[in-house]
Amino acid sequence: MVLQTSWLEVDLGRLDNNLRLFRRVVGDGVKICGVIKADAYSLGAVPLANRLENGGIDSLAVYSPAQAAEIYNAGLKTPLIILLPVRQPAEVEGLEPAFKSGQCHLTIHDEDQLLAVDKLARTLECQMPVHLYLDTGMSRAGLNPEQFARVLSFDQLNQRIRVAGVYTHFTSSDDDPEFTNHQMDLFRKVLEHCKRLLPADVLIHASNTCATLRGRAFHQSMVRIGLGLYGYGPQFMTDPAEHIDLQPIVRWLSRVVHVQQYPQGTTVGYNRTYCLSRDSLLGVVPAGYGDGYPLALSGRGSVELGLESSRGRTVPILGKVNMDQIVIDLTDCPVPVGTVVRVINWDNTSACALHHLAGQAESTCYEMLCRLPPRLHRTYLP
Repeated sequence: MVLQTSWLEVDLGRLDNNLRLFRRVVGDGVKICGVIKADAYSLGAVPLANRLENGGIDSLAVYSPAQAAEIYNAGLKTPLIILLPVRQPAEVEGLEPAFKSGQCHLTIHDEDQLLAVDKLARTLECQMPVHLYLDTGMSRAGLNPEQFARVLSFDQLNQRIRVAGVYTHFTSSDDDPEFTNHQMDLFRKVLEHCKRLLPADVLIHASNTCATLRGRAFHQSMVRIGLGLYGYGPQFMTDPAEHIDLQPIVRWLSRVVHVQQYPQGTTVGYNRTYCLSRDSLLGVVPAGYGDGYPLALSGRGSVELGLESSRGRTVPILGKVNMDQIVIDLTDCPVPVGTVVRVINWDNTSACALHHLAGQAESTCYEMLCRLPPRLHRTYLP
């Protein structure tokens, strides 16, 4: 087996812990939908979905039929909500058994799509479970309140189409409680107006990770948790009602592959952006923007030396981040070739914690995770 020079460790025990914490927050009677879009934020949709299913997750949300097919073909039985506005039978080819069994649910974004889904249900000879998406301010597809009421009056509802859920999505539940409250109020108002048209068992869901932590008034009958399951979200919240100790589930490890002494005055890297102010010991670590490490962290990022946290073992990145490697300053902390380096640490207090690096790079935890490419080997810890 080829020795990995840079790899991710994904701790499934931490995923279990985060799911338990959200169970505690929402209490009995509120379902949890785990959001595993984009290959579970690049951490591996199938292994994470398996673990979540074993932990009793109530449903899983994916973006596309292709993502749903990956989960379905892996043998999972948890209901799957497809968020993409599906219109054509070719889009769901291979998923016909999942729709006939009721495991796969579609989302409805407009009236024309509803007619297309009705036609699809006729073709598949099944009753199609759908979730109606009410746009309350995201302006990213979805039904307006008038369209929402008309869709609920559609003749074929409860024959070929079953309304399994209705939902909305918050724009900024992490840092704008005023607009989040406005969206929630509008959602409630529309649901109250259409109450007589809604099935008794309909799932009502609005909350993402941060809205869930804003209090039970946002929970409804289901919450959708994505980033929070992976250990992030509350770090950027203003005044959460619930404070929980989420555990980041991923860390990025690499190794020092070269060490060399350079004299004062030597410039480092492309465009000579850094000049050594003293005689220095520099190391090379094979982690670069080709691995998803942001170019924006050139000259500002840092890494930690050793497999576990230890005081005084954080060293800076010098010069520009390269495609496949970074240069680090080992002058004050000399280590030999082969030393393990923590590029991203799962310790929230670390300078290399994902949310700290995302802030330095003017990025987000979402983007930073989704940038991690398949060439970074994933190791799953039990």
